Amino acid sequence: MDTQNILQQLMDRGLAPGIDGATLSSADVVKGHESAWGGAGNLYPIRPYTLTPAALESFTVRERIHVSVDGLGEDVVDLYGLGIYRRHDPKAAEGRELDWAGAIVTAQFLSLQVTGHSDVFGQVKVSNSPHKAEGARVKPSPAPGGGHVMPIKDCVTSLYPRFEIEDLGTTIDTGDEVVRLESRIAMVPPVGDVSRTSRRYPLYDEAGRPVGELIAADIEIGALLHHVPITSVVVPEALAAVVA
Repeated sequence: MDTQNILQQLMDRGLAPGIDGATLSSADVVKGHESAWGGAGNLYPIRPYTLTPAALESFTVRERIHVSVDGLGEDVVDLYGLGIYRRHDPKAAEGRELDWAGAIVTAQFLSLQVTGHSDVFGQVKVSNSPHKAEGARVKPSPAPGGGHVMPIKDCVTSLYPRFEIEDLGTTIDTGDEVVRLESRIAMVPPVGDVSRTSRRYPLYDEAGRPVGELIAADIEIGALLHHVPITSVVVPEALAAVVA
């Protein structure tokens, strides 16, 4: 799927009716914007504990990164932007029913672009790596004692983030190591969810030399901007391996 064509199509469609695009850059609207709940824009109702068919969706994103860069220093940076993913049809986990508690949902990230400013690093842009398989998997969360599953599901997001740092004059990344962010969710798409890393990741320059460290990161899914039903396809083998 051509990510650039998808981005252009979404731009051509515009935002949901009744939504002021100027407000979407504000941190105050990342959580619970009415367009994400089938409000004024009548976009798409998101119901907790409910399975929904495959779709192409775009949403606002807030990301916070704690980064250390050799020669520059260390800082916590807040970034805001846009994400696009293709969500596949839900599948029943082995030995489970095809319902909310027992289902597995896989999503493929097509684009993630966020920007922020740091007094230490200057402008910081974070993006995904389109040439690599990236996505998220939502799966049943076993209850203590076994035998049942919890209504709150486990979600693991797997990304290969790229960090464009103004004062460094180059882009750095985690090399071939995937960054995993974990959360527990009650709905898909997970509006308002915050997923977090649980460990540090080394950062490398374009020549593969170590230049710093991603100490921690979290990503919050904000307002749902577009929901386009699609025909689900087989989850790519490379994506299945990354999110397994």
